[in-house]
Amino acid sequence: MDPDAAGRLTAEELASRTGSSAGRIFDLTRRGVLAATATGGYERGDIHRVRAIDAFEAAGVPLDALVAAQETGRVSFAYYDELHQPPGEPSARTYAEFREALGPLAAHLPTLFAAFGLAEPEAGSRLASEDEAFVEELLEMLVATGQPETAVSVVRLFAEATRTAAEAALGVYADVVDSLGPELAGLPPEAEYQRVFVPWARIARSAPSLASWLTARHMSHAIDAYSVEATERILEDHGHVPARPERWPGIAFVDLTGFTRLSEERGDKAAAGIALRLGELARDAASRHGGRVVKLLGDGVLLRLPDARRAVEATLDLIGALADAGLPTGHAGVHTGPLIEREGDVFGRSVNLAARVSDVARPGEILVTRAVADSLAASPFAADPVPAQALQGIGEVALFRIRRAGE
Repeated sequence: MDPDAAGRLTAEELASRTGSSAGRIFDLTRRGVLAATATGGYERGDIHRVRAIDAFEAAGVPLDALVAAQETGRVSFAYYDELHQPPGEPSARTYAEFREALGPLAAHLPTLFAAFGLAEPEAGSRLASEDEAFVEELLEMLVATGQPETAVSVVRLFAEATRTAAEAALGVYADVVDSLGPELAGLPPEAEYQRVFVPWARIARSAPSLASWLTARHMSHAIDAYSVEATERILEDHGHVPARPERWPGIAFVDLTGFTRLSEERGDKAAAGIALRLGELARDAASRHGGRVVKLLGDGVLLRLPDARRAVEATLDLIGALADAGLPTGHAGVHTGPLIEREGDVFGRSVNLAARVSDVARPGEILVTRAVADSLAASPFAADPVPAQALQGIGEVALFRIRRAGE
């Protein structure tokens, strides 16, 4: 066997993988859009190139215009495949045959693909073998819950978050390209390939691994947070909670007001810069009072301080620093209570309560619970009572507005 043919596709195989015809593959090769090897084979990356050409033509961009632009060096499809994950090996079955083999599970396929936010494949197309295995296993898991319609909503949540993240990430790339000049937009010419395209292509191809890594860690956090809070409630209700120490740590949530609108107006790149600046200011404020930033939450930050008083001091400092730094106004919630800490993160009902208090605070306002207000005796802060608030998942809670005495 010719070693050059190893891992290559014939024109017929490439046509089959892209829903095209061998004649079209030969035409694209003749026009210089595709490049056949010495033995007439094609790279697997040509699957992505053909699909890109099809997408351009479907959008009304003539093939002749694309060819002319490539001949002048203004665009290039030579490296387009590097943006994508390598295509998997196709299944021996058509999608219709795969669907039939699923038996009763197949009834959930339309709902599942709708949750994915993807079009269900055509009957004659072929999924990659690994995609078949994944879809079948996912269907089995959804049905095993006994509530597949409810379980598929989890898939929809992840799919929507993934789509939003992917589009936002591409928007950042577009902002970078715009800053470098219009000649680099779209598919930049070969001369700019190494300088501009390669680093961003690496990021694009790492996105699935990044999503998997982050999902595992955020799911672990969400499971721990739920488990801790639910168990705390049970222990408290049945009198198993041990005697509490005299001083609990302080926990503060500080959120930026109007961050979503600002993101829409200025773009994701500007919003990311604001979030990073918030993190810097929060670290400064927390460290001055012996605490730390637990984590950034997009438009907010979670702080852990040694006690309630220092949590209030750090929060006041941070809220005041926002305006000086040109950031949007913030609002905050502060509570003091038992925490469970693991691997730098914090869990428990105290964390949830501080977050819910922040949710009801108005722009520029710091609200605290009675536990915090009671701990501020003989301090330079005033705690003014405000109407009790019904907090989501908690119930009615007495709250106090914090200010420096004399202000």
